[in-house]
Amino acid sequence: MRRAGLILLVLLVVALAITAQLVDLPDGAELRALVDRAGHAAPVVFVAVCALGTAVFFPKPVLATAAGLLFGVGWGSALAVAGFTAGAMIAFTISRKLGRDAVESRLGERLAVLERVFERRGVEATLVIRLLPILPFALANYGAGVTSVRGRDFALGTALGLVPSTILAAVLGDALSDLGSPRSIVALSIWAVLAAVGVWWGRKLITGAVRAS
Repeated sequence: MRRAGLILLVLLVVALAITAQLVDLPDGAELRALVDRAGHAAPVVFVAVCALGTAVFFPKPVLATAAGLLFGVGWGSALAVAGFTAGAMIAFTISRKLGRDAVESRLGERLAVLERVFERRGVEATLVIRLLPILPFALANYGAGVTSVRGRDFALGTALGLVPSTILAAVLGDALSDLGSPRSIVALSIWAVLAAVGVWWGRKLITGAVRAS
């Protein structure tokens, strides 16, 4: 699963690089001028798109990158985190209402692992899953809904865990027309470090949960 996530990330970066070379993209300032002309509706609509997109399995990195491109790194990151957290809670709530049987067929043994991890450390477990998904983002949202994790712990861990990767994606989006720039290279490097930390931390949590069971 981690390998699949890494492959998807690499493919996304390659696709962005190719697009930047082949298409005459407007720079961030031009796009943000268009967004500004849309008024207060623009951020509200974007948060709603992020929330609904998260709930229906739309790729989160695409939306996070778009946030940086359309709103800049700071404001875009804040809007994306708000939207992703709202979407995660929508999926969480739907799953909790539907019950375990509705999602167990999709997750299988991974649901049991999530249950054991969330049972011990709700906020920390959610934080690790967001730093580097042990499961795809949307599946983790639905899976968490039928575990024992408390909703507020899941929301807090989700919001905090989303910040690093969302900011880095927003940086890439803000520099989409120049992916070879130093800040883009730094963002990708930090992303790789976070991935390594997430792997180590996730394994530690899962090993501890399995030993305690």
